[in-house]
Amino acid sequence: MYASLMPDLIGVRIAPADAISLAARHGFAGVDLRLNRDDPPTANEADALRQQIADASLRPGYCSVLPNKLSADEAEWQEHRKHLEVRCDIAQRLGFTRACAVVLPFHETLPFDKAMDEHLKRLADVLPILADHGLTLGLEYVSPLTRRAGKPHTFVHDLKGMLNLFVAAGAPGNLGVMLDSFHWHCAGETAEDLRQLEDRQVVSVHVCDAIAGRPTDEQRVDERELPGDSGVIDLSGFMGELKQIGYTGPVSAEPTHPRWKAMSTDAACTETAAAVRRCVALADA
Repeated sequence: MYASLMPDLIGVRIAPADAISLAARHGFAGVDLRLNRDDPPTANEADALRQQIADASLRPGYCSVLPNKLSADEAEWQEHRKHLEVRCDIAQRLGFTRACAVVLPFHETLPFDKAMDEHLKRLADVLPILADHGLTLGLEYVSPLTRRAGKPHTFVHDLKGMLNLFVAAGAPGNLGVMLDSFHWHCAGETAEDLRQLEDRQVVSVHVCDAIAGRPTDEQRVDERELPGDSGVIDLSGFMGELKQIGYTGPVSAEPTHPRWKAMSTDAACTETAAAVRRCVALADA
């Protein structure tokens, strides 16, 4: 496993070249990049960025080539879809083999079965394109009750539900899960739940901590601490089980506490790098 930096997860929105420099300067071993924006690198720029990654002794972590949410409305989905092959080509040029997207725990308009059909149809459409470019897609489930409370239609929100979705999709070889310690914790899952996974099914890993003194059902996705800051989540158990199943991929932090908005870029990166490296070290403890 290796500590990787996705800058916007710590409130830093910068160009890919700057993200690579930032990751190297703060001692990360990898870098994650959003390639699903309006201005992805050109082919020539991607080749230069790949060389920059190599020169900085970094490894590609994971990238985004699809809409951030798999249940994006149809107009947004189609807008992203028409750029997918170009974005996948850029990802491949950069050396990425891992891509990720989020499965929301609700759907605004579709009941569960129809929402499942929509997700399966979209996966069937895009997974062959990702496969042609050497990319495996990791889907992240979102578990806190606060994220789906009051919504008209609930959807997949735990590991069991995600694995059922994989089965319904025909278990394609380039489909897996993005595991997040916060969602694992809020879903009431344990080390035993992780043991049913194989290394190939875990595409990427996010680590963060929950708010101390707050009941699990009241935890919020927009208020998360750096991993280890509160000690609420059993990160030792989480990382240890990932080690046991043979996971060797990127580990990125996703703290979302409002305090991050007031921090400087370098301060945020310094704290994040130290916290993620501690998490990686837990796997070997």
